[in-house]
Amino acid sequence: MRLLDDRIAIITGASKGIGRVMSQLFAREGARVICAARSDALVQETVALIRNAGGEAVSVVVDASTEDGAKAIVAAGVKAFGGVDTLVNNAGDGGPTRPIQDYTTEDWFYTVNSCLTSAYLCSRFVVPDISAGSGRAVVGAAKRDLRHGVRNVP
Repeated sequence: MRLLDDRIAIITGASKGIGRVMSQLFAREGARVICAARSDALVQETVALIRNAGGEAVSVVVDASTEDGAKAIVAAGVKAFGGVDTLVNNAGDGGPTRPIQDYTTEDWFYTVNSCLTSAYLCSRFVVPDISAGSGRAVVGAAKRDLRHGVRNVP
């Protein structure tokens, strides 16, 4: 028996990087994976990698930082696999890399929504589906930029 047999996991930010690797690892350990991201071609590539390795995965192309996007991710898991019992909040884009004095308010809100609002919304809409039963989890993946701050500050 594998570590995640019979689990159904949402991985946000599954189109590349850590999100892609986590999606593949979860599938390799037996989870059925809902791969969510904004980039259609890249998230389809993640799903193809999982399926080619014998895993089960579906893609959802949405913006997780919107209520409709977060709801669509959960609905895709329920539709494809009958429910969800694990959420990995990995979505997030640190925004443009520039000196803080050149960082616009729009840049700031983009970053906050991408990194924080997406985690809040996905958690909010998945908790009713995962709160029943044991062994359920909501995981937040920290971003390197959040630990080290903005570069190029004079």
